[in-house]
Amino acid sequence: MAEKQITVDYYFDYSCPWTYLSYKRLNQTILRTASLINWKPIEISLVRSLMKSKQLEISPAVSNYRDKDLQDWATYCSVKIKIQKDMDHAIAKKALQGAFYAIKEEKAYEYSGLIFQSHFGECLDISNTEILLDIAEKIGLDKKEFLSIIETNHFDKQLTSNAQELIDKGGFGSPTMFVEDKMFFGNDRMNLVEFAIGQASGKILVIPGQHNS
Repeated sequence: MAEKQITVDYYFDYSCPWTYLSYKRLNQTILRTASLINWKPIEISLVRSLMKSKQLEISPAVSNYRDKDLQDWATYCSVKIKIQKDMDHAIAKKALQGAFYAIKEEKAYEYSGLIFQSHFGECLDISNTEILLDIAEKIGLDKKEFLSIIETNHFDKQLTSNAQELIDKGGFGSPTMFVEDKMFFGNDRMNLVEFAIGQASGKILVIPGQHNS
């Protein structure tokens, strides 16, 4: 079978620390497999609203383990993640608007890295216009056009469309990756994403932990 290049649909929200981890690991996967990313910004809160789902109450034991697990993964991925108390997912609204512009300018990876680092590494307020403008300037985006986009919610319809598209495909949160019609949810599914890319592309990939039948 002839090899083909695979594009991974990547649904993401900047307010999710697990998405920060997936962002870095997915890029490594893409580089190893010579694949592409189709960036799909979503708002977690909007997805939940469209699904009419409620946030489930989590026990202290589960919450404590999740915190530990997150830091274990952060160490593994060589990133710093600090969780701000009482943080609302809406904090990423403006940054997600800006993501569409960065995608158009083919700077989604650079932009997303700085957004994640600012939010989780430096505990900066990514709903602050000045912080976002500084990020835009660092990667060479037109500040005037960028400001117009984030201040007018220019891409609200696209955020809604992406959220509904994710739901229609069986998704429910961030990060979600699709390799053709196969869905993978969560940072810890990256080995399976890479394996699926190999299957779909015709490449023979050796995946860590893979077992032959």
